[in-house]
Amino acid sequence: MKARAGTFGLGSLAGLALLCLPRPALADATAAQRATAEALFQQAAQLMDQKHFNEACEKFAASQELDPGLGTTLYLADCYEQAGKTASAWALFQEAIDGAHRAQQTDREQIATERAASLNGRLSKLELRVPVARQVAGLELRINNTPVPIASWNLPMPVDPGPTRIEAQAPGKKPWLLQFKVTDGPSTQVVEVVELSDAPRPPPSVTSTGVKDLAPQDNETSSTQRTIGYVVGAVGVVGVVVGGVFGYRALTLNRRSKTNCRADDPNACTPDGASERKDAQSAGTLSTVASIGGGALLATGVTLVLTAPSSAPARAGAQAPTQAAWPGIGLQVRGVW
Repeated sequence: MKARAGTFGLGSLAGLALLCLPRPALADATAAQRATAEALFQQAAQLMDQKHFNEACEKFAASQELDPGLGTTLYLADCYEQAGKTASAWALFQEAIDGAHRAQQTDREQIATERAASLNGRLSKLELRVPVARQVAGLELRINNTPVPIASWNLPMPVDPGPTRIEAQAPGKKPWLLQFKVTDGPSTQVVEVVELSDAPRPPPSVTSTGVKDLAPQDNETSSTQRTIGYVVGAVGVVGVVVGGVFGYRALTLNRRSKTNCRADDPNACTPDGASERKDAQSAGTLSTVASIGGGALLATGVTLVLTAPSSAPARAGAQAPTQAAWPGIGLQVRGVW
């Protein structure tokens, strides 16, 4: 049983006694939940005695969530009224009326009815006025972050007095926000929801996936870089081939020169042998220069092609190319040195 000593404005000792009656615990509430709920209830009762109503209401609400009961509902409703949350208190007393009626607890039903009637004349009400022309598709209204059903638009609704935040939002529209203070009741305030303006569209260069589309100048830059890469690479291929040709010639001349030189002294050669050896050395030098230059140009061309911006947005999951495609060119260089 959740009970509490003292009174809190129910009007009579008889009313207090009725609220302190034992209440059946729900079957799905565990023993640990009921124990925690009881402890929260006792703490809330002490806070009520100390006039710390906001903190007390939080603990009553937590107790009710763990182990719901009609008695806690009535205490929480009274706490809300003491804290000045008249709409919340009125709604809970209405809930208690239904609960007491179903439980055939006529005394508690009478108390809840009297308290709800007393609050009804002191309610603060707020009307969110939304003309039909402004009810765009997907429009959503919120009061203090709580959605307001469409059926409650254009009708006075009981709300708690105090700072209030109204929000309106819809797809493709800029959100609207209004902050003001709801006055103590009895009062009725009207807030007209403005026509939401269109939200700015995303730049056309950004796709829905967040990948930037290439502008025409980007495509031109990519094409130019690839072309240069192909040309430089082709020149490099030619250089490598030329280097191979001169290398082969150097080997051939060197072999031929040995037939015109003494076996015991390779440097003792006939005039023809000396000439062939000199030509072999020149061919070897040209082979080295052409091979190194051609290899450098080929590497530069491949780099230019691989680093050129893509001409189309990358697709999700696509892998980057691992090699360059050289149209119309097949190259395989082998050599033994």
